[in-house]
Parts: sequence; C-alpha cells; structure tokens
Amino acid sequence: MNFSNIPKTYQSVIEKLITIAKSNNFVIYAVGGFVRDIILNREPNDLDIMVDGEKAGIEFSKIVAEKLNIHPPIIFEKFGTAKLLIEDKEIEFIMPRKEYYDENSRNPETEIGTLEQDALRRDFTVNALFLCLNNFTLLDLTQKGIKDIENKIIRVTDESASDIIFEQDPLRILRAVRQSFQLKFKIEPKTYQSMKNKSGRISIVSGERISEEINKILLLDKPSEAFSMLDDIGLLDILFPELKQAQGVSQPKPYHTKDVYGHTMDVVDNIKSDLLLRVSALFHDIGKPETRTETGGKISFINHETTSSITAKQILLRLKYPSDFIKKVCFLIQNHMYPKMYTSQWKDSSVRKFAYKIGDDIENIKLLNYADSNNFNGELFDRVEQLRNRDMLMPKEDLLDGNELMKKFNRPAGKWISQAKEHIRNLQSDNPKITKEEALKKLKIILKIQ
Repeated sequence: MNFSNIPKTYQSVIEKLITIAKSNNFVIYAVGGFVRDIILNREPNDLDIMVDGEKAGIEFSKIVAEKLNIHPPIIFEKFGTAKLLIEDKEIEFIMPRKEYYDENSRNPETEIGTLEQDALRRDFTVNALFLCLNNFTLLDLTQKGIKDIENKIIRVTDESASDIIFEQDPLRILRAVRQSFQLKFKIEPKTYQSMKNKSGRISIVSGERISEEINKILLLDKPSEAFSMLDDIGLLDILFPELKQAQGVSQPKPYHTKDVYGHTMDVVDNIKSDLLLRVSALFHDIGKPETRTETGGKISFINHETTSSITAKQILLRLKYPSDFIKKVCFLIQNHMYPKMYTSQWKDSSVRKFAYKIGDDIENIKLLNYADSNNFNGELFDRVEQLRNRDMLMPKEDLLDGNELMKKFNRPAGKWISQAKEHIRNLQSDNPKITKEEALKKLKIILKIQ
C-alpha cells in the first residue's frame, strides 16, 4: 500500500500529518474504518490517527495545531484523545489503549496499551487494521482482518471472548447489523450467536447512541433487511415493541396485501433516503394495532394517524431525538391521511386549505403518500402546483394581525381574535386576493360587530 491508495479527499491532510510526524519523531497510524474503507475503495467518513506512546495522540495533536496554525485541539484527558479540525475534516488523535468495563456501563476505563491490545479491544477484525503512515506498512494484528475483508465477513476481534465483547459494549450489536448491510458482508455464525445471546444488554446503552445507529440503518438502501435481522436477534422487541406488535395485524384487501408490519417495511424501503422521511415512514402506521376494529368482516383503523403520531412521539422521546425533529415527524404522520380524502370534486378553496395547512411540508407529504399507496393519485398535488403558478394559494402571513384587529374593532384581546383569523382564512380560501378592507367588511357581518 502507498500514498496513492489514500482517497484524494484526505491526501492533503495526511501528507501534512506525515511531514509533521517525521520531523518530530512520531510514528503515526491510520486506524479502524478508514483503513477498511480504503482497502474496499470506499470513501471514508472519518479519520482516526493513532500515535504510539502514552497520551502521544494529545501531544502530537498540539504540535499539529501549532505547525498548521489552526485552532488548538479539543482534549479528552480521561481517554487520552484529542480532536482537530483540519481542512474541514474532524480528525481524532488517539493512543493505543486497553479498556476495563463496569457491568452497568458501556463506557470503559482506559489506559495505555500495546498495539496488539488496542486491536483486540476493537469490535470487529475488519475495523482492527492499522496503516503506519510513516512507511505505509499495513498491520493486521488479529491476523484475520484482511482475510475477512476479502471474504466479506464481520467477525469479533477475539472469538474466544465473543460473548464478552457484546456484553461489555452492546452497541456493537447494532454496529454489526448496520455494517453487515452497509458493506454487504455476512456476520460470522459465532459472532451472530453472541449478538443474540447479549441483545438484552442493549438496555445499558443511552437513547442517543441507539438513535445514532438506527438513523444509519434507516439510511441503508433497504432498511427492511436490517430490521429483519434486528427482529431475529431479539432487538426489535426491545427497542421498538410497538413496531413488533404490528406483526400479524391484518389489513383490508385489496388496498393491502401485507400485514401492518410488512406494509410499513415496504414504505420505509420505497421512500426517498432522507432521515425525516424514513423515520416518518417507520412510524406512520404504528397506531394501527391499537385502533384496529373489525365489524361484519370490515376492518377499520379509525383515527390511526393521531394514535400513530402520539406513539411516534413517545418512541422518539425515549430515544432522545431532538424536539424539532420529533415535531416534524409527528406533523407528517398526523397529516399523511389528508390527501387520501381528496376527490376531483374538491373546489379550489379546499385545495387551498390543504396547501395552507401542510405548508412547506407538501413535498414530504407527497413523497410519504407515494410510498404509502399502491394507487397513488397525484391530482391534488398537481392542483396545488397549478394554483401556486397562478399565485392563487393562500398567503402564509396573516392578512390582519391581532393588534390590527383590536385597533380596527376597538376591542381588547380575547378568544375572538383567533376566531376572526379563522374567518379570514376561510375568506382567503375562497379568494386569496381579498384585501384587508374587504375582509374587515365581511368580518363585521360575520362577528356581528358594528
């Protein structure tokens, strides 16, 4: 291996690091996923630099920052690591280390270790390769990393401690699932069995870390395959019991040929690879098991979109998703049935009300409906676009704000203001070009104000 194997996006950074390392007598290694990815000719997502010696990563990062005249490193003394932003790339500097785990935490105590100990503390053989950047020597200290890359296998670094590896850090179970589909690798049988054995340990992992991995799984080409594996190893029932309950819940034909779970997985696979859309698709029907009724052979899920929105919020809060993201997901779920009510008999005023309510999320609602329906009808969205092109949609801004209404009608603030605004929106749905003066005249009649 030589410098030409390094992706062009990282060549400038690595060239600078090599020069600084050699002139200051440091031996540095690119480690982990970066090495795996360049062997596979994949574009790496990040770069970790290991520097041999106790807290040598921190020391080297300080010198790099000084030589490159960039912001000093962010230092994590407890772990002997540091981070630098070099040419818009976040580089982590570490020392070889060994780890000690408490049974109630996946966060280990660390201390200086050998290269061999550092290799064995890592999760999988394919992520335990070291590339010495001083001379471009490739180190495979587990003696299985290169072979496993060639054979497309995910295997723990120490097969004699397979259960212990997942016991200590059960997040590795999710990482194994995600990487197997991301890389299109198979999981070695003993490793897979240990994942099953220790799936219950996922309870010690924080919601934030779980959601990080779930997000990456949802952005795979076909997330349903990964969810099938999560189900097989017992994680689906632990992480998403509400989703597990959707299995076997039948739906009315001919609209649906699969149960709620199978349909949900199809929607997730078919929708655009965007996190907001994929999460919304995952939970858009999660309220169906709770709302299912069957009368005279007719299956119904009345107001399932509301129950789905409430349940989705509970799950996303449990997994510590950002509040703004949760709000957007719940809005899409709550309104995903709205377009299904459309008929060609809708007046333009009804189309305007739909467009006003959905606002900037109209494209996402369209995409969710397209993925959700076997017989998608895009006429509603076409009509919205036609009205937009004619500048005949309802304006987003209030025609009259609260202060103007109080002044015009000489009345104090109260519930009447929100009622007045609702009346104005109804007037605008009939005539989006209505003026303030015209609206005020009609309001006086509607509100019986002289």
